[in-house]
Amino acid sequence: MSVVPIVTVNASVVQAPVPNNLLQTGALISQGGTTSAAQSLTPLPLLASLTPILSAAKALSSLVWAGSVVTATTTSPHGWTGSETIPIIISGAVPAGYNGTFNGTITGVNTFTYPLVSNPGSNSTPGFVTLGNEAELLSMATTYFAGNGVQQVNVLELGEGNANDGVAALTTFLANTLNTPNQQFSFLVPREWDGNAAFLALLKNYSSPSSINQFFVTTTVANRAFYAGLSNVCAIVEAPGIPATEFSAASPFGSALKANPSSSNKVPPLSYAPSYGTTAYPLTGNQATLAQLAAANVGWIGTGQQGGITGNIVFQGQMADGNPWNFWYSVFWAQIFMNQALANEVINGSATSLNPLYYNQDGINRLQNRAVNVGNQAVSYGLALGQVVAVKLPIAQFLANVNAGAYVGNVAINAEPFFPYTTENPNDYGAGKYAGLSCIYTPLRGFLNVFFNLTATTLLI
Repeated sequence: MSVVPIVTVNASVVQAPVPNNLLQTGALISQGGTTSAAQSLTPLPLLASLTPILSAAKALSSLVWAGSVVTATTTSPHGWTGSETIPIIISGAVPAGYNGTFNGTITGVNTFTYPLVSNPGSNSTPGFVTLGNEAELLSMATTYFAGNGVQQVNVLELGEGNANDGVAALTTFLANTLNTPNQQFSFLVPREWDGNAAFLALLKNYSSPSSINQFFVTTTVANRAFYAGLSNVCAIVEAPGIPATEFSAASPFGSALKANPSSSNKVPPLSYAPSYGTTAYPLTGNQATLAQLAAANVGWIGTGQQGGITGNIVFQGQMADGNPWNFWYSVFWAQIFMNQALANEVINGSATSLNPLYYNQDGINRLQNRAVNVGNQAVSYGLALGQVVAVKLPIAQFLANVNAGAYVGNVAINAEPFFPYTTENPNDYGAGKYAGLSCIYTPLRGFLNVFFNLTATTLLI
C-alpha cells in the first residue's frame, strides 16, 4: 500500500571551503642526498626526520694520485651515473690532503676521479666518499629548523647528477604537479645551480604571477645580477667562511613559509626578519659590496645591532625584481582565495534548491559579495592596502575610473552588471560564461629605508 506524503523535505548540503595551505608548502631540493626515489616528496616535521633517509657514506678501497688527479675506487658499486660530474666529499682519508669537497667525475661502476693539484703522498687509509648534496641537504635542514616555529618542510629528491640534471628533473616535477594539491610553493635550491643557464631558463618559464612559485637561491657577489628582474627569486649571498653546517638561504626560506595569515597573525615583511643559525656578513670593509648587493635586490644576513637588537636579521628581503617578498605573497594569496571563494559559491549554488545560483543580476551580486569578503580578509590580514570598494560599472567606465585614480590606496572590486555585460558579450550567456569581475589590488609592503630630517637652530621657540 503506497502512502501519498503530506510533507516533502528538500535537503541541501552547502559546504564551506577547506583552507588552502599551498602557501605553507616548501621543499629542500636534493640531488641524491637521500635514499628516496627520484621525483618523490618526503615530509620533514623535525630535523631528526632527515637522518633515516640520508644516503650512507660509501667506503673507499683506494686513492691514487697522478698528474693532479686522484683516482678513487669504492669497495662496492657506487651506483652513480657514468660520465657525470657531481659534487663529492672525501673524508677519513690518510694523508688528510686527500680529504675535502670536490667535483668528481664518474669513470666506472666502482671508480671516479677528482682534481687535486698537490700530491698528498701515498694513501694509507682510503676513507669514505659522500655525495656533496647529502652534506648540503643536511646543512639546509639544520639552518631551516634553527628558526622559531617553522612549518613542516619537504625534501624533494630529484636524483643524482649535476646542476643541469637537477634542473631537468625539477622541470619534470613542476610539469607533473602543476595545478595539483601536491604542488610546492617554495623551493630551496642547491648552491651549485647558481649561474646555471638552464636554471635561469626554468625560472623565466615560471615567472608569471599565475605560476605561484618562489625559489630561494644562494648566489655570489659576482653573480648578483644573474636573476635581475625575476619576481619569483629571492637571492642571498652568504657570509665568507660560514661553517659547513650552515645554509644561509634556508633562514629567509623558513621565515617565508611561516606566514599563515589571519586577522591576529598578520604577514610581516621579510626584510629585517629574525635569522637563526646563521652567520652575519661582516660590515668592516664591506660597505661597498653590501651596497652593490642592495642595488641588485640581493639579500644577506646581518645583525640587528643598528636597532639595538641582539641576533641576526635578513637584509633586503626582496625578490629579484625589486618588489618585497610579501608583495608577491599577497598577490598569490589573493589569486588562490579569490578563485576558491568564487568556485565555492558556484558549486554550492548547484547544491541547493533553496537558493540556487542563476546567471542573472542576483547571481552576479552573489559572486561579487564573495570576492568582497576575500578582499576584506586581505585587508584585515595585513596583505592589502586600504579598504574594499565594491562597484557595479560597465568595464569601460571602471577602467576610466582606475586611470583617473578613483581607487588609489584601496581594493576595488567591480562586477559589470548583467545587461551591459551580456550586451557587450552576446555569446557568453549561452555558454554560461561570465568574465565581468575585476579587481584593483595594492599589496602592503614594509619600510626598507627611512629618512629623518633634523634641523638644529639657535632660535628659542
